[in-house]
Amino acid sequence: MTSDADASLPRWGGITEPMTVATNVVLAVLAFVLGARLGYGAAAQGSASGSFFGLGMVVGAVAAAFGAATHGIDPRVDAAQRERCWRAALYTLGFATAATTVSVAFFTARGWIRTAILVAVGIKLLVYLVSVARRPQFRLAAADHVATLAVLLAAALYAMARWHAAGMGWLVAGVGVSLIGVLVQVRHVAIHRHFNHNDLYHVIQMVALYLFFRGGVLLVDR
Repeated sequence: MTSDADASLPRWGGITEPMTVATNVVLAVLAFVLGARLGYGAAAQGSASGSFFGLGMVVGAVAAAFGAATHGIDPRVDAAQRERCWRAALYTLGFATAATTVSVAFFTARGWIRTAILVAVGIKLLVYLVSVARRPQFRLAAADHVATLAVLLAAALYAMARWHAAGMGWLVAGVGVSLIGVLVQVRHVAIHRHFNHNDLYHVIQMVALYLFFRGGVLLVDR
């Protein structure tokens, strides 16, 4: 994803990067449906870990919707609006990863350790938001995303080894697929000019979302 004005961007009608917009919209809808379903079920069962995991997916859906708007707005027509949507996407991504990490605190810890994790999440979110406000760059969101995946992977492996917790295999698989998506983004792997690295990344994240959903419905608070 990029917010840089580029006259060579693919266009269809008045929409720039139409395939990227389309895959972003599908990703947003899928994240919202799975996240809402997960969150609703977890709330009914009194599972804070599942509720926050679902919340992270729903907030991620909002970020994907802002991403779709960013890509769809022609920078030559309304660069300011494109920039606002871009910043909104970055800010929202920070809240999505924070919600996911809060979930980790509930399915891996309790007592003062859980409190310490929650405080750390709050501090990290604040630092991220300030950083994005100063420099709205994708690399900040990418670094935050990778850090969250690393925490989630470590937590899932820990819960699997200590309690043989259900659903951890799904989470580990989801992290693995997400990291493949990150690699695709970083290396700009593209199938075609009209199906670039952003589009491929979105498709890979759809697979990861399903895996996270399967693991999320099995989360249990400690």
